[in-house]
Amino acid sequence: MKSIFAIGLFLAYTAAVSGQDFEIAVEKGVDLKKYQTFTVVKGAVISGGDQPIDANALFNEIKPMIIRELQRKGYVYMDSAAELTATYVVESMMRTDIQRLGPLGQAPATNPAMVDQSQTWSREFRQGTLIINLVDASRKSTVWSAEGTMDISRTRGGNLLDYAVKSAFRKYPDKTKADKKPKKKKG
Repeated sequence: MKSIFAIGLFLAYTAAVSGQDFEIAVEKGVDLKKYQTFTVVKGAVISGGDQPIDANALFNEIKPMIIRELQRKGYVYMDSAAELTATYVVESMMRTDIQRLGPLGQAPATNPAMVDQSQTWSREFRQGTLIINLVDASRKSTVWSAEGTMDISRTRGGNLLDYAVKSAFRKYPDKTKADKKPKKKKG
């Protein structure tokens, strides 16, 4: 029950990735549109001990999201023997951000001993990272990956995990759309 609560908390945190950018990597020389089929396998989960994530519950949550996004792009889901294997890594850790304040951020010195004392600002926050990899099943090498990291402490409403998966696949090639070819100039 505790782990289901933790996954629920993670998914709630994961709900507002607003403005999240994913770094995309594609293996050089690989045409992703040549692939027809894919499958999704359970990935890795890394979390701080304060809020463990149930790996099975996460898999049951993320699998349909990955399937939906790739099917929207024209790829066919298969239970096994697919050309591509989708996997993921989810990390959730507490982080501390510490910054030294400059002269304008310091309180006025009330005695000479305070003149050389620096002041710092800090905050604790939960950071989440999602990495999605697509592996060519025959070559056993990653042909595409997306990675994004975000502060998930301030999320409000929605499903951040769903938004993150959508953002990750935003730039993935869409087989349902024709390639745009540059128009030839007249003249």
